[in-house]
Amino acid sequence: MPVKLIEGRLFAYSEQGMEGGVLCLQDINYIKLNEITSPFVIYNNQTVFDKRNINRIGTLTNLEFFNGEDWFDYCDPITKDEDYKISSLYLGERKGDLEANKRLSEKYKFKIKYSFERLNENYGVGNWKLDKQLPNVILKDGTKLHFGDTPTTIPQRPYGIVQDAQTRVSVIWNDGLTEHRVFTTELLVERWDYKGLIQLKDLDYVKVYAIDSKKIINEGRVSNIPLKLFSSTFNGHFEQIKDRREEWEIYFTEKYLAELQREID
Repeated sequence: MPVKLIEGRLFAYSEQGMEGGVLCLQDINYIKLNEITSPFVIYNNQTVFDKRNINRIGTLTNLEFFNGEDWFDYCDPITKDEDYKISSLYLGERKGDLEANKRLSEKYKFKIKYSFERLNENYGVGNWKLDKQLPNVILKDGTKLHFGDTPTTIPQRPYGIVQDAQTRVSVIWNDGLTEHRVFTTELLVERWDYKGLIQLKDLDYVKVYAIDSKKIINEGRVSNIPLKLFSSTFNGHFEQIKDRREEWEIYFTEKYLAELQREID
């Protein structure tokens, strides 16, 4: 029986809002290398390619953006602070801990503006009242409105990434080197056209390539490995594998390049 050969990247596909997913291969003919044109398309552990040598592949870490004055981590450090999780910035004014708010504002040097201050600024002192409790407010003319109970901060914390911001990263390259403060204008990322999405079948034979070459590092028929094609959880795809289970999980999480052999009817 004739066999069709398809090269592509292994991954577990799930639609937004869908519980679980299916194991797939993305046809390499539907994968293009593009420049990074927005700060919102990069993330930690993302695979990138050196624009000067596309055979040089790396993984992103330590993402930073420039806000016009200084460089900032993509993730505001305040979000990792234990006080943040119990503060009004995270829980809202009704549930937040006022002492945690105070500690955060002193530590990170920002001013907190609570709802009553913003209501006074927007509608004037005495021109509003709470309808039992926030976020429900009644204005002097009887208008009812929903007023968020998350306080604002000056400057904004947690901060957001600036649109069209200049970005730089650290890259862990497949040649063993790690480079820091690499501008993303020097890198390329993959863009997938899901016309190339191929769901694996039990009779498919898969050959997995090394991360930096076409050397085959693992192979097998899907039903013999065995891979569970459909699962309500990611780990469930691999729960039946007795030998080298963790390796197969890595192939799909890190989207290893592979060859798919499929019998043609």
